[in-house]
Amino acid sequence: MRLPISFRWCVFAIATVAITVVWGAYAQVVRELLDAQTREAVARAGIMVRAFAKSTHRAVHEVDITLRSLALEFGESGLPGIRNFLDQTLYDPTLIHHFTVLDADGTVLLRSEGPGGRGNERDEAAFAFHQGTGRDLMHIGTPFPGTTGGGPLLRLSRRLTDGDGGFAGIVIANIDPDILGEFYQQANLGPQGAVTLIGMDKVIRARGASRGVEAVGLALPQSRLWEELGRSLSGVYWQKSQTDGVLRAFAYRVVENYPLVATVGVAQADIEAAVADLRNTLFLLAAILTVSILLVTLFLLVQHRTAERLRAALALNRNFLARVSHELRTPLNAILGFSEIIRDQMLGPQAGGRYADYARDIHESGRHLLGLINDIMDLSRLQAGTLPLHPEDLDVAPVVEWAFRMVAPQADAKRIRLDMNVEPGQHSVSADERALKQMLLNLLANAITFTPDGGRILVTVGGGTDGGCRVRVADNGIGMTPEQLHQAAEPFGQVEVHVALPGQGSGLGLSIVKSLMEAHGGRLRIDSRPGEGSQFTLEFVA
Repeated sequence: MRLPISFRWCVFAIATVAITVVWGAYAQVVRELLDAQTREAVARAGIMVRAFAKSTHRAVHEVDITLRSLALEFGESGLPGIRNFLDQTLYDPTLIHHFTVLDADGTVLLRSEGPGGRGNERDEAAFAFHQGTGRDLMHIGTPFPGTTGGGPLLRLSRRLTDGDGGFAGIVIANIDPDILGEFYQQANLGPQGAVTLIGMDKVIRARGASRGVEAVGLALPQSRLWEELGRSLSGVYWQKSQTDGVLRAFAYRVVENYPLVATVGVAQADIEAAVADLRNTLFLLAAILTVSILLVTLFLLVQHRTAERLRAALALNRNFLARVSHELRTPLNAILGFSEIIRDQMLGPQAGGRYADYARDIHESGRHLLGLINDIMDLSRLQAGTLPLHPEDLDVAPVVEWAFRMVAPQADAKRIRLDMNVEPGQHSVSADERALKQMLLNLLANAITFTPDGGRILVTVGGGTDGGCRVRVADNGIGMTPEQLHQAAEPFGQVEVHVALPGQGSGLGLSIVKSLMEAHGGRLRIDSRPGEGSQFTLEFVA
């Protein structure tokens, strides 16, 4: 029984909408979680960059104060004043790696650490700055290789002035960039977070990150930072880092009074990872809901199909009972009517011949009733699996000839020609002889019933698939529609298929044949077209 399209599509539509709602809600919740986590991370980066800028300002300002003090000592006492200042360690040695003093030509006058000597270390950028606009300012140079074999160092310098106010050289504080980047260790920015200190000349001065620390000294001319700085001295922008390719949200802030910009970056991957567990839980929940919806949908479809089949079976049984009641009532009425005529001698005592005819009619009606009851009993036992079968090797052709003889009177009455075609070869089956005869008689009787006068019935005996045997009964009768063909394959189906046609039987014939073939391990195949006839094929296995 095929489900009504409207119900099936209604269930599918509801299930589709429900699943869409589930996954739409999942996507919306995940998006909101990610947005909330992003806002929180960006806000935290904004707080961190303020702290980083202040920390950097304190460190750089402390170096600036130290360099200013050294410049004053040089102006008052010359190089001995600087030596005295350093000997007293009047500075923070954890911040400043070492000091270097250069004269006006760039020759080393003093180095507080490392090899001695009076080599030339003239820094053109620093000298130009201090001899120009930076007379009273500190210069923050780009990183350069340290003289002690360590990593790069930052040179922060101030101008030295002689007694006449002329340019006498510069004093340099060499700082390890890692000192400024240590803020990264204190900030909880995630595995791929980064803090960076960049000069206004677009060169990285210090960087703290899980990777990409070697970027110190790298120029960033293409960074969005410079575009954002043109609009505001602090803010947030998104960009793939030019140092490691990680997409981050960068909070930035200019370090007060110094040409430096502090940035704190939080990685998009870290933001997503922060909500990954909850997202996975929501995904699992959505998947469970989806499976539940599919199971409920399947349950509804199965329940509806079961209900449809049950309704169809009940309707079929009602029709069958009505048909059987009619078939039983007709001969019983004949028996009662004719027997009353004989009993009451309604035609007089001299009508013995007429009474004999009525007795024969009573006998035929009784035989018809017996046959009908036997068919019902056979079908019942077949469906219950209790009909005894005794298979034996049978040659099919003689059984077909016997069946022809049995139905010849009915065929002759309608001038229907019975033909048999036996294909070359030996065609035998392992079957119960009585069952095979009953199947052939039922198929032939069915074909005769629905074949018009002057028609033809052809029985073909040949080989089947896998070495089996095939017996086909073909007629050129009225045929069946696809709906009737489907119904004919069901128990009692013949009742509905031909209910309006004259001359039909009880409608049990095809059901009995189908059940008998299944009991033999074979099958009944029906092919039919309206107006062209039908073919009923018994397919026996080897």
